[in-house]
Amino acid sequence: MSQVQQVKDATDIVQVVGERVKLQRSGSSYKGLCPFHSEKSPSFFVSDQLQRYRCFGCGETGDVLDFLQKYDGMTFAESLEYLADRAGIKLKQVKRTAEDDLRDELLAILSLAKEYYHYLLTEHKVGAKAREYLKDRKISSDSIELFQLGYAQDSWDGLLKYLRDKKKYELQKIEQAGLIIRGRGGRYYDRFRGRVIFPLKDHRGRVVGFSGRLLDKNAKEAKYINSPETLLYHKSQMLFGYKELFAELKKAESAIVVEGEFDVVSSSQAHVNNIVAIKGSALTKEQVKLLGRIVKKVILCLDADEAGAEATRRAIEVVGDADIELRVIDLSSLEDGGKDVDEIARHEPKTWRELSNKTLSVYEFLLRLSYRHHDPATPEGKREIIKEVGPVLASIPHAVERDFYVKKLAEKLQVQTGMVLQDIRRVTQPKTTQRTKQPAREESEEVTKTSSRKSKLERYALFLLLQLPEFSQRLAELEEISLETSGFEQLLKHFSQKKITGKPDIRSLAAGLAEDLKDLLFEVMYDQDLLELKDTIKPEKEWQQTLTSLKKESIREKISQLQQEIAQLEKKAELTDEEDKQLAQLLRQVVELQHRLKSH
Repeated sequence: MSQVQQVKDATDIVQVVGERVKLQRSGSSYKGLCPFHSEKSPSFFVSDQLQRYRCFGCGETGDVLDFLQKYDGMTFAESLEYLADRAGIKLKQVKRTAEDDLRDELLAILSLAKEYYHYLLTEHKVGAKAREYLKDRKISSDSIELFQLGYAQDSWDGLLKYLRDKKKYELQKIEQAGLIIRGRGGRYYDRFRGRVIFPLKDHRGRVVGFSGRLLDKNAKEAKYINSPETLLYHKSQMLFGYKELFAELKKAESAIVVEGEFDVVSSSQAHVNNIVAIKGSALTKEQVKLLGRIVKKVILCLDADEAGAEATRRAIEVVGDADIELRVIDLSSLEDGGKDVDEIARHEPKTWRELSNKTLSVYEFLLRLSYRHHDPATPEGKREIIKEVGPVLASIPHAVERDFYVKKLAEKLQVQTGMVLQDIRRVTQPKTTQRTKQPAREESEEVTKTSSRKSKLERYALFLLLQLPEFSQRLAELEEISLETSGFEQLLKHFSQKKITGKPDIRSLAAGLAEDLKDLLFEVMYDQDLLELKDTIKPEKEWQQTLTSLKKESIREKISQLQQEIAQLEKKAELTDEEDKQLAQLLRQVVELQHRLKSH
């Protein structure tokens, strides 16, 4: 047995997946909301019998190693090592790629950099200035430890010397980690200098990059700089605070989304711990997917200006039809609307706690924002408001909710609801036209994918076979029929070698089966249409009827093939004696098959 199979045999996929996705028992398997696409009704199934998962919505499927690679972003080697460690199996040899080795080396470099920056801030004399700066911002020592804050000294090569001279890492690797920059003359220097450092961690808690904040607010340089895109760091996937505050986010089932690291740190000190920061002002699909694993509500707390409004509109598109409620904290409702989360949390923690519980729907927020920018009492203001919020209201998926906000807008503009709807249709017409074309194309694609009647019968026969006693006898009956569904004949051949008596045990039946055939078996076993029939049918009776129908379909196929051969011969102007005999024989075969068809 290979070590890969040994690790898989020692692992329960239900346990591994269940630690990451909420699963509920459903018959002989477990189901939950798919972590790989947005859905409101669970179509994601995990089978402990087959030790595989499959989403009947998006088609994602695989074993426990595939799941960890897709869900946690592990490489194959990482997922194998992770599971082996869980199972207490010592791997003799793991086939690693050059990228696996590079990832490990970059992670080691970044971890050392985090420790270096943290040491300078907390223990070295060069960090005194930064310690004083954080004290002025009321950042506690507990927060410094929780978020592992650091300090990059104001020198050109402090980190570079530490990693190259003391830790013996190549300059090229340090550069690939995003920590140093190569100048025009070919000389390297530290990317972060004279800044408070925020380690940026992925959802697994590994440091993949950094953000640095200048101490001098009057400096001409950018206030914040971040790691560049690297093999490990991707801005679109980053949520500062996600790992540190994971338990609090999960407990609250909601996440407040802000723009700055200090917003998160100060907020946690004010006991508002369900908070994360994005890089920039735009929420991404990757971030929504990550949050969607543990929360039901995403609360935006962005600037109440045009940039904030645009970020909110984009967030609506990004969330789409995911099972996530999108809400907003409107900081502009405060008397001093210019304050950010960091300021409020530091100076008015009670106010921030109250504000964090006073949220608006995204649609209410955008309406209010539009009323502030345009006068709803003037014709020009009404026109601009419709232009701004019309497309947003038109995109609300639920008709009742959409009707509520349309009526609210009509009341504010003091016009009839029908007029508002007419204008919304006008401002969204190009988008609507474009949208209506897509489903038709998708439907036509679905038609081409629809399997034949025989293929459906074959799937049903396999489904019934797994429910019936006297498995070997039924299997032999099915083996007599020529099957067209790819993989079915290989499945039946595998089953016949098992020499099963009575009703089969699926786990032992699937043992030794190729992964693609396991997936095919999974697909049939947990076909939702077939499962719905399970409690209402008589399997024995259905088996006989399905077998008869399959035999008839096979006969019809043979007749069709013969008729095509006959048609080819009849096209000829003159037949040879041999062709004459061949035609007569084909006609006899058709007649015989037609008699057999009637007798079934």
